[in-house]
Amino acid sequence: MDLTVWSWVFLAAYILMMVGFGVMGQRKVANADDFATARNAYGPLFLAFAFAATTASGATFVGFPGIGYNAGMAAIWSVFLYPIGVYLGVLLCLRLVSSSGNEFGSRSIPEYLGLRYQSDLIRILVSIFSLSLFFYLAGQLVSGIVMFEIMLGVPPAAALGITAAVLMVYVVLGGAHADILTDGVQGFIMVCVGLLVAVLFLMGYGIDGGFGGMLEQLRARDENLVGWLNSKDVLYHSWWSVLAILLAHIPLGMLPHIGNKLWALKEPRQRQSFIRMAFAFGMILGMLGLGGIMARVILGDDINGNQALALLFIELFPSWLAALLGVGILAAVMSTADGLVVSSSQIIANDLYRLSFVPRFRANLSEQEVERRVLNISRLSTVIIMVLC
Repeated sequence: MDLTVWSWVFLAAYILMMVGFGVMGQRKVANADDFATARNAYGPLFLAFAFAATTASGATFVGFPGIGYNAGMAAIWSVFLYPIGVYLGVLLCLRLVSSSGNEFGSRSIPEYLGLRYQSDLIRILVSIFSLSLFFYLAGQLVSGIVMFEIMLGVPPAAALGITAAVLMVYVVLGGAHADILTDGVQGFIMVCVGLLVAVLFLMGYGIDGGFGGMLEQLRARDENLVGWLNSKDVLYHSWWSVLAILLAHIPLGMLPHIGNKLWALKEPRQRQSFIRMAFAFGMILGMLGLGGIMARVILGDDINGNQALALLFIELFPSWLAALLGVGILAAVMSTADGLVVSSSQIIANDLYRLSFVPRFRANLSEQEVERRVLNISRLSTVIIMVLC
């Protein structure tokens, strides 16, 4: 079988698995809080895989290899500084958000901040600002097109439709439980691919002369491609720009779709082991950018950098293995997108409807009726958000 056929086989298996996890998640959802947070439901190892996958996003398989392809060895700064920055942000908010968020019963980061500072205005403002994450979600969906176009030969519009439909089905079914269940499995797949790429890079696999030969070929193309900095690249042209990479990633650890996963941890005493494992997995996922550097040598100077990792897999491996690794690209896209959808749906259902609209205009409703409506609005808003994005 050729690459396209293998890709369809693995895609079908992947979709069935994701929908299956959605059904499993649905069985765990008894109320709106379960849909929003999956509170105290998962152990540190599985949640660390899910957390790392959510943090990584499609940029790990598409953007970072593209940066490595364009900038050369200087891109290794991002391999380490990206996860360090993100997890510094996580550490800043871990203890406070995790413990007091559970104490407050918060279902979203905007609700937590509103309760923490006793301010409806802060909650509403953060909710509105969080809607800007729709653009981030749209970017994740576009990243999925890369896998479909290259490996399946599907037109962009159809690829976008398939990605969005699969995502919408399992999130509508299981909410945060479906998000974490799928992300945990996807995170494991992504970490395995990250380890593979790191080993291939250190071996200089498929390159005459191995790792040393790779450096020589990069130097022959452009001396800047093998330096600590790359004067021709905007991200690595100075030490200040390298520092900016670290600083720019710290706030990512505080984004709503990442922060709300802290409430799914079973026991507060498991926080340290959870964050250590999540950080280790995050470092491994950052190494996927190394594949872009290899692609510059193996594939030449004339490809789209965003396609570097997928094309490298196709060049180096048999069709079935390239197709299987290609599913990792889709997993990276889905693992961030589903978290964004869940957190965005809570902005509408929880922060704006339950906490802002109901007290003012539906104060006569019973708590049970409000919870029923919130759960329904959560699912409906998931569909609306996907269509908009």
